[in-house]
Amino acid sequence: MTFFKKILNKYKSFPVQVKAAFWFTICSAVQNGCKFLAMPVLVRLLTTEEYGIYSVFLSWMSIISIFATLNMQAGVFNNAMFKFPNKRSEYTSSAQSISITATLICFAVYILFHDFWNGLFGLPGNLSVLIFIQLLFTEGFLVWSSRQRYEYRYMALIVYTSILSVSYLAFPIAAGLIFPPEKRLDAVIYTGSAVQILFGIGFIVYNYVKGKCFYKKEYWKFALSFNIPLIPHYLSGIVLGQADRVMIKSLISSAAAGIYSFTYNISLVMNIITQSVNNAIIPYTYEKIKKRDLKKLSSITNFLLIMVGGLVLMFSAIAPEFIKLFATEEYYEAISLVPVISLSSYFTFLYCLFGNVEFYFEENKFITIASVVGAVANIVLNYLLLPVFGYYAAGYTTLFCYILFSAAHYVFMRVVCRKKMNGYKVYNGKTILAISVFVVAAALGLSALYDYIWVRYGLLLIAAVICMIKRKTIINNLKMIKEKKV
Repeated sequence: MTFFKKILNKYKSFPVQVKAAFWFTICSAVQNGCKFLAMPVLVRLLTTEEYGIYSVFLSWMSIISIFATLNMQAGVFNNAMFKFPNKRSEYTSSAQSISITATLICFAVYILFHDFWNGLFGLPGNLSVLIFIQLLFTEGFLVWSSRQRYEYRYMALIVYTSILSVSYLAFPIAAGLIFPPEKRLDAVIYTGSAVQILFGIGFIVYNYVKGKCFYKKEYWKFALSFNIPLIPHYLSGIVLGQADRVMIKSLISSAAAGIYSFTYNISLVMNIITQSVNNAIIPYTYEKIKKRDLKKLSSITNFLLIMVGGLVLMFSAIAPEFIKLFATEEYYEAISLVPVISLSSYFTFLYCLFGNVEFYFEENKFITIASVVGAVANIVLNYLLLPVFGYYAAGYTTLFCYILFSAAHYVFMRVVCRKKMNGYKVYNGKTILAISVFVVAAALGLSALYDYIWVRYGLLLIAAVICMIKRKTIINNLKMIKEKKV
């Protein structure tokens, strides 16, 4: 009992920012965990073709949401909370109105040319309409969530997020089990959308009751002038992550899109880890840049790259067994893509390290340029290579574009350093290149060992022994980052 009392007292002594960071991480884990748990069930309920259509439906939802909601819950929201500290409820309801208006305009454009859009989406009309209906009602919860994060109201957020996440997991799966096979896909999609819509309606009403503001010129002008220039950046990020499965369905088949989507989603479990590590390193990075303690920052960054690279290699080593645990036989053919797609998580983390420097100096225009370059390259390469090499090409084009993304951010970061820091180097480019080349070569090499389970697990054992020997160094580095975060 004394032990738990000590933990509770230690927790109570933490500042609200630390408590909030902890619970927001738990919140993210709940959301991603429910999505992850749903995958092995859905791939068994749906055929590969149906799972492909389901994945493409979600992909188009993400792409259209950029235009239909204008991402009012994103970066502009935090700036608005700071700019209008005494009018936060008013701004929240007004921002919600912008998204609702944008969605209705987009829906009107869809209705006028619905045959064209249905052909482009590769979806039946009922599912295309459902996308707009869902987007119309979901932004209420998203802007409410952004305000909870800004004001560190973590308990309300985790309660409602958990309810939504568990419902979004349970009800579609239940519907898939109840309905006959020929109606199963529609049952899963419609039930999932119904959960989101009903949940969203409650928050739309709540935001309007609290804010009592549909339109105010000052709020609309601020939000639109801030976010519209960022649409290329937001869209490029979505395209880089979602365009593959849309193009696979269009150029190859729904079944191929389903197999690729499952492998992609499984592989990106690494993103949960890399995002958490990046969130932890941002305050440390800012502090070190401010003090110009760049040597220490470079050392810690190299350590984190080795750690993230090691996790990618570990996940790549166990990929065959992991996929077989979560999927049916139809999905086994894409096992060798796991290392390729997992490497995208490594380079996502790498470009975030460079981007953190750009954000510190508020050079956001470089972020947009790099995003657009990566997204356009991804679409062009997929268009050229998918018909020739099949859906396997999508994994490699995505990896190439993330490498290109990282290289572009590195170049822009160096430009920023020359402007703002007299050319000082924040990171050691040669060391980062060496680590990255090794991680890529090792991950791709592991795919050649998938028929030799004892070799793979033998290598994992050797890696575990090395970590045990170096445990003091690992723990000390992590402690330094944690102390700066707190």
